[in-house]
Order: sequence, then C-alpha cells, then structure tokens
Amino acid sequence: MKTFLLLPLVVCWIPLASMGCGRGGGDKDKVYDIKGKVVAVDADKKKVTLDHDDIPGLMKAMEMPFAVENAKVLEGIKAGDQVHGKLKVKGGDYIIVELRKH
Repeated sequence: MKTFLLLPLVVCWIPLASMGCGRGGGDKDKVYDIKGKVVAVDADKKKVTLDHDDIPGLMKAMEMPFAVENAKVLEGIKAGDQVHGKLKVKGGDYIIVELRKH
C-alpha cells in the first residue's frame, strides 16, 4: 500500500527535479563575462584555448578550448595575451563572441 501511495509522488517529482539539470536554460542564450590568459589560437578552426578565471554562475577557473563566433574575434590575439570578453552559452555550447586584450 505504501508503494502505491509513493508512486505518484516519485513519478511527478523526477521530471520536475530534472528541469533544473543540464547546461541550457531553455531557448534563451546566456552571456557571461570571461577573462584570462590565451594559451593557443587556431583562427582556421575558429578556436581559442584560454586559462580563464572563475565565470560566476557558470564554471570554476580552468584551461579549456572555446569555439569563437567569428574568426575576426581572434584578430590581434596571440598566445600569452591577457584578455577579457563575452562568452555565450547556446544549447550547451560555449562560444566566445567578443575578446579583447587588457
């Protein structure tokens, strides 16, 4: 009898709890400030690797590669540069949309 009473609670709770999981926040793109040091640049593949600071509300500091929205974002940027910019989270993808030297 107890299992019968708990089943509706569990069946309703799991979908509601899982709505808060995952990277994306629905259809809306989120944009975050990002800053750090450039480790590598690959303009042909539209990629940049950054050793970035904490991104509040998104992730801890780490070194990782990012896609860039447009190769022009990387113009004048090279390994060793200290940079700041904007990071867009779209459908679970991380995309640098703006990047400038300090």
